[in-house]
Amino acid sequence: MRTTNSGFFTLMQADAVNMALLIDLEVGSSVAFHWTSANNELTYTLSSAPTVYKPFPGQTLNGLRQTSDLTVSVIDFIVANTGDLFGDLMDTKDLDYATLKIGRVHTSTPDLHRMNVFQGQIGDYSYDRNAISGSVRNQWGSRGDRFPYYNYQDKCVWRFGGRGCGFDTTSVTISYVTADIIVGSTDQIGIRFVNGTITNSFANDHLTFGRLTVTDGPNSGHIRTIRAHSGDQILLSHDLPVNSFSTFGFDVFPGCRKRKDADCTSKYDNAANFMGFPWIPIQEDAF
Repeated sequence: MRTTNSGFFTLMQADAVNMALLIDLEVGSSVAFHWTSANNELTYTLSSAPTVYKPFPGQTLNGLRQTSDLTVSVIDFIVANTGDLFGDLMDTKDLDYATLKIGRVHTSTPDLHRMNVFQGQIGDYSYDRNAISGSVRNQWGSRGDRFPYYNYQDKCVWRFGGRGCGFDTTSVTISYVTADIIVGSTDQIGIRFVNGTITNSFANDHLTFGRLTVTDGPNSGHIRTIRAHSGDQILLSHDLPVNSFSTFGFDVFPGCRKRKDADCTSKYDNAANFMGFPWIPIQEDAF
C-alpha cells in the first residue's frame, strides 16, 4: 500500500491544489532525464542532491489505459526533437530496457513529498527527425514480464549498435576531412569524395543506411542517415543546415538492413545476437 506523510495529505484537502508530474527516464545505471508537466522548472529534493526537472519537451501524456487481454496498463508518450535531446537519446543512449517513473508533487512545495503513481519499462518505440514516441508497460499491478516485447518479423528488431545488437560501431567507423571530398561538387545533401577514396575500399551500397556525424565546421554536431551510396558519392537523408564545406570533418559507419545472412552474418559476424525470424513466409509464399 502506498503511503504519504501528513503534510502532503493536509495539502491534498485544501481548496486550491496545484500539482504537477515529475517524470524520470532512467537509461542504464548512471544516465537519467528529468522532466515535469509544469510550465516552469521544479527542484525536488528527497534524500540526495537537489534534482532540477525541466518542462516536458513533448505532447501531453495520454494517461494510463488498461489492456483487457494482457492486464498490463500502458502509458503513451511523445518526446519532441528539441535542442540536443534527440541526439542524446538516440545516438549515445539506448532506450531498450529504460525505466520511466512518474510521481505527483505540489508545485509550491515539491519537497514536501512525492506520490509515485506509475513505474514501467519502455516497450515498443519509434522515432524520426521530429519526435520519439512509444509506450511504457506498467510494472505495478500487472504481469511481471514485458509481453509481447518483440515484433515477430523476418528482419532483426534490434537497433544497430544498441545494447541488444551488441555490435561495437566504433570498429567500423571511418573518419574523413575536407581533403577527402570535392568541395566544388558537394551540396547540402550530396557529398562527392575524391576519386578512389571510397571505391578503393568498399563496394557500392556499403554505406547505404549508415550514419554520418559531422565533427567539424559550421555543420558540426549534425547527424544524418546515408540514404544511398554509389561509387565515391553518398546522398544524405535530408539537407545539412549550412552550405559550407571549406572546413568539413565527419565520421561515417555502414548501415545494417537487419538481414541475417547479408548483414548480421557476412558483414558483421554478429549472428549470435540476431533477433529476427527470417523464415516467416511472406504473403505470396503463405497463400
